[in-house]
Amino acid sequence: MSANMNLKSVTMKEFLNLVRESILDEDFTTPILCLGKSGIGKTEGIAGLCKELGIGCKELRLVTLTEVDLLGVPTIEELPGGRKTTTWASLDNLPFAERDGERGILVLDEITSCSRTVRAAAYQLLDSKRALGNYKLPEKWLVVALGNGPEDGGVFEGIEYAFLGRCLAVRVEPDLNSWKSWAVDNNVHPTVVGFISWQPDYLHQINPNAEFEEKLPCPRTWTKLSIKLTNAEKRKGGMLDDRSVEIYAAAAVGEKAANDFAAFYQYKKHTISVDEILEGKGIDKIKKLTPEVQYLQTQTLVSGIVNELKQNYDKTTLDWPDETYRRIANACKWMVAMADVSLDAAILMFNEVSSASFLFVQLITGESGKFDSLCPEFIEFLDKYSLTFKTRS
Repeated sequence: MSANMNLKSVTMKEFLNLVRESILDEDFTTPILCLGKSGIGKTEGIAGLCKELGIGCKELRLVTLTEVDLLGVPTIEELPGGRKTTTWASLDNLPFAERDGERGILVLDEITSCSRTVRAAAYQLLDSKRALGNYKLPEKWLVVALGNGPEDGGVFEGIEYAFLGRCLAVRVEPDLNSWKSWAVDNNVHPTVVGFISWQPDYLHQINPNAEFEEKLPCPRTWTKLSIKLTNAEKRKGGMLDDRSVEIYAAAAVGEKAANDFAAFYQYKKHTISVDEILEGKGIDKIKKLTPEVQYLQTQTLVSGIVNELKQNYDKTTLDWPDETYRRIANACKWMVAMADVSLDAAILMFNEVSSASFLFVQLITGESGKFDSLCPEFIEFLDKYSLTFKTRS
């Protein structure tokens, strides 16, 4: 069986859009199957989408279940007249509308790693009845099955034609831009995002021909490193020493990536604080930023801008307070000033933040004209480099 199984390759963003469209179109009876490399973030992406849409999310990790678990424990029930019947106690992890919401996504995780008998049982959730034993899937719940292909670095037990034929099926490939958008929205440590921007080959590595299992980086392990760094910095109250970063990184993403990451982490001491930039300071320090520091500064500033916009957005007025306009305008002035040192870096910063947050685009293009009056430098910059940067078009 080929590695891609003749499936269309898509980015994570495209895969999640496919799922999103099924929910919005209320096409709940057409399941979706997605295969991809281990650790690429398929499960996390679905959980984030459910949170975004405000719908329920339940996960069945099929590799840990048997067909009896899925069908339920049989019990004998006595009916009037002395007749007896068999009923099944449903698995609690299955979604129930009264508990988990009217709409949602049921994730059948590790679909290609479980046994054939478990897949055969799970298949019953994909047919027209969408039922297991006495259990019936709520009407407005979509089934999304996730797994690895035969050369994706996970356990592969197979996938039947009947499963493929029932589903919309795609293969998701590691994609830097999709991952970065997800990472910024989920508060992944800016140093991690900056490093991957600088060295994108480290986003996801796999060696299926290795004699022994290796610790290699992937989106999942980078996220684990991010959590460790964030917690350690909070505990210490600032930057970490070289040795601690090396240990954390090696434990999360492997020793080779850890050495390069630990060296990159030290550039953090040369960045300008986000609050300083948002307060209209730090322009005089731009010339001191080396190309490596610029990558880290970009992601640090992008994360700061996104957090500023999310935390201060008023869902009643659909707008921000004047103070937020002022701080975002200061950040844009700083990025425009960056163009005098590195035009590529300045354009990268604007593109990164506009890709990471629709709220940023909404603020700078608002009909009120608040932003334009606070940051005319941006209009001049846009006019001068309109063929390169087109966020407002």
